[in-house]
Amino acid sequence: MKTKRLIIIALMALAFNTTMNAQEVFKEIYNAANATLNDPKEDIGVRKIALFKVEALTYMNTKYLEVVLDTTTQIPYNAIARRDSMAYYMYDYVNLFLKEYNRASKQRDKDKVMKAFRETSINNPLFNDPNREFVLYFFNKEDILTQFSLDTDWVKACEDVRRKLKEL
Repeated sequence: MKTKRLIIIALMALAFNTTMNAQEVFKEIYNAANATLNDPKEDIGVRKIALFKVEALTYMNTKYLEVVLDTTTQIPYNAIARRDSMAYYMYDYVNLFLKEYNRASKQRDKDKVMKAFRETSINNPLFNDPNREFVLYFFNKEDILTQFSLDTDWVKACEDVRRKLKEL
């Protein structure tokens, strides 16, 4: 009985610690991307990827703040924790893309990877933002490697793209 109580206490402490750390994820990813973006010594391609991350995180934060500040709707439970989770999955998505894109040795394989990630991004909207020109800014930029929609449910997109990668 005592062992069972200790296990429950340990699990609760772990869950509390994980929640506290998750709330710092957004800020850490944003700060790292922003530092890279503003580092003139960094390669321009790396800075463009950082630009996407900063813009995606800023967009995400703005949309979640709109939800939290909207007094006409009920605030979703743990909206900030959900935002932080989305930030983590966006970071994971971009890094997975870069890994797969760089691993592809032939241009046609790179094109397949790009297509899979672009399609997955646009096909998993989170906010269904009607301002398509804005949310598709990076999607429509050929000179930027991270051609993804800003309005993406990054959790679903990660799941979907992992399935698609198995088929490539």
